[in-house]
Amino acid sequence: HFPFNSTFTFASFQSMRAFLLVFLLAPLAAGHRDLHKQIVDISIQIESAPNNPQLWLTRASLHQSHQDFKAARLDLLEATRITPKHPPAFLKLAQFDRKRGHPPMARKALNTYFTLAPSPDPLAYREKALLSPPNDTIEHWRLFLSSSSPSTMLDYVLAAQASLDATHLDAAADFLRSGLLRHPKSIQLHQLRARASLINLDTGSAVQAFTTLKLLYPNLRVKLSYEESLIWADYKKEDNSRRALRAALDASQKLPPRFKENRDMQSLVIKIKKALQQ
Repeated sequence: HFPFNSTFTFASFQSMRAFLLVFLLAPLAAGHRDLHKQIVDISIQIESAPNNPQLWLTRASLHQSHQDFKAARLDLLEATRITPKHPPAFLKLAQFDRKRGHPPMARKALNTYFTLAPSPDPLAYREKALLSPPNDTIEHWRLFLSSSSPSTMLDYVLAAQASLDATHLDAAADFLRSGLLRHPKSIQLHQLRARASLINLDTGSAVQAFTTLKLLYPNLRVKLSYEESLIWADYKKEDNSRRALRAALDASQKLPPRFKENRDMQSLVIKIKKALQQ
């Protein structure tokens, strides 16, 4: 209890500040201690069974959670050295190196994984897709997305985008169709559907994709119309782009005052007006 009265001093404030910091950071500290205890416990198990690759993989995961990436990679490497070689360790190492921004090392680990694994984990095809150039990635995405492994909206976005980048429009259409069946409210998938339509010179389908989005998210009409204008502009459809900009400006003027006063909205409206003046 801190008495907020006329005798409240700077020292009282400092005491209250210290109390609040302890109160707010206590759960984080407890989590940190718990994580450290888990690392100690698994280290004891490793001492008793140093040839168990799963123990090294478990400790690597704990080190990653602890943001100790050097220790995590050392544990992953140790798991890959254990005889007989343990394929999942190479897949984990490939995932780790890709996420840490080292594609060549990730590819090396993944190639080793595929030489060792008699029945590759579908997640390995996802890694292969993420580490391959667009032209080589489509079949890997197909193998992953057609498996029973959990897939996210982002997986379909990445697969469709890679297909568009490689101008494999049929593959892009398949990924977009499947993705929208599972994630019918995905803004990114609808926008990619519009892009695919424009590449196919199908303006009507692009309009339909943009219209669907604005029906799904009526409160985002300003942002969605502005983004629509950028997509039209990417495909040299200047009239459509300006039409979308005018729709965005019109939608902004119909917003309730509390939304109009939002700084992000004000910045967006300035962008829209500048674009219309060009």
